[in-house]
Amino acid sequence: MRLLAILAGMGMAAAQAGNFLIVSFKGEEVPVALLKEIRPAGVILYPSNLRRDPQGVVARLRALDPKLLLLVDQEGGPFTSYREGVVRFPSAMALSASGDEGLVERVGWALGCQVRRLGADVNLAPVLDVNTNPDNPIIGLRSFGADPERVARMGLAFARGVLRSGAKPVGKHFPGHGDTGVDSHLDLPRVDKPREALEGAELLPFRRYVAAGMPALMTAHILFPALDPKYPATLSAKILTGLLRREMGFTGAILTDDMAMGAIKRHYGAGEAAVLAVKAGADLLLLEPDEAAIREVHARLSKALGQEIPLSRAEEARRRAQGLKAGQGECPFTPKEEEALALEAARRGVVHRFGPLPIPGQGTLVLGLRVSDRYGVEPTLADLAPQYLPGSRGLILSEDPTPVEIQKALAEARKAERLVASTYRWLGGFKEGQRTLVKELLALGKPLFLVALGNPDDLRFLPGKPTGYLATHGYRAVQVRAALEALAGVYAPTGQWVFGGEP
Repeated sequence: MRLLAILAGMGMAAAQAGNFLIVSFKGEEVPVALLKEIRPAGVILYPSNLRRDPQGVVARLRALDPKLLLLVDQEGGPFTSYREGVVRFPSAMALSASGDEGLVERVGWALGCQVRRLGADVNLAPVLDVNTNPDNPIIGLRSFGADPERVARMGLAFARGVLRSGAKPVGKHFPGHGDTGVDSHLDLPRVDKPREALEGAELLPFRRYVAAGMPALMTAHILFPALDPKYPATLSAKILTGLLRREMGFTGAILTDDMAMGAIKRHYGAGEAAVLAVKAGADLLLLEPDEAAIREVHARLSKALGQEIPLSRAEEARRRAQGLKAGQGECPFTPKEEEALALEAARRGVVHRFGPLPIPGQGTLVLGLRVSDRYGVEPTLADLAPQYLPGSRGLILSEDPTPVEIQKALAEARKAERLVASTYRWLGGFKEGQRTLVKELLALGKPLFLVALGNPDDLRFLPGKPTGYLATHGYRAVQVRAALEALAGVYAPTGQWVFGGEP
């Protein structure tokens, strides 16, 4: 009888271990056998799942299990997983530069409606990280800026908008990824700040978010010695249970960032990290699209339930996951209204640092960088220049221009009266090819107008001062258009500097 009871307990644990799991898969073929085997709480959808038939993928998942929680990253800007056939909105930093919480709420609403039209429940946004480190390797323009108060206001406005759609927002990455110099996708960052400093910056937006009764937060894979000298936030009971649950009073769902990221996997291993995270207070664990790793985590949690982890935690996780199912909302946006809203947000996010505007199109050469398609293909300044800066000519260059490309650009530049060139830095350092190109263009002595399409502070990497400078906070098509229209005098840019440091 005792053996039968033990076996029954093991079976119950295996059945309930899936309550903690948010899994993923590659491509558009739903892994039916895996999902039936582990019965996860939900699935996170990535761009590879949503290319040709996104609604079909969602329909197949719903048919398999109507209770599945479906999540998607729809931040706007670069982190937009549902891209094909929908309007692509500007980044959080572009929205924040408008200074208009009402605009930010409307964009959050529209992005929430994209999540709902897809058939998903959860938008993994807003980013509440305060981007106090200008060299942050993964946040940057995904943040609402370097001022904690502004980040709190704009982040809450975005979240209110998502809720209006019926989708559920997730604030991230608690307790803050804005002052890191290491990308947690690659390794374990460490933020060595005293508790008082954390309270004044990183924690402030999250405290406001919790106080507003928002439904979910995502953890950061970062070590904060002032909060817990041993474990990163995702694995820390001191941070998730002590600080977030008990001190701050958060009652919503705690989701982890992807447990396959280098910060966790390299240092703790998938299975053991999953147990630590659940014991620390995490409800839902995001897992990479790797069936072996998913099964490893499921098996380890099955073994731990009823032993290291009370069975009651599985019921808590199930209840909190179901609390994130989409509710009643309103989605009144037509495609044309979404396009108009995206363009309004892009225009109001353009910062004009200096230089005379407008400029003539006739006699202007526009050099456009073809940014990597990792986060979606977008047109360059050169592609759109003839349409929005009439009379201009365009020349497309790679993101890190080669010596051959630079010489071709210089040959064309010598024939022009004035020059417009784009720069781009978001992930990683400033490209040497861009630096060389700008140096050579400046040496020609012609009027040179630069458009920063990523983080807005490219001036600090350049060998001289151009004639004019605009920052768009992103390279989405509407932002490229907004930059060209500003140059042409269609509107006067009013965007505010929110990046921090000297503007």
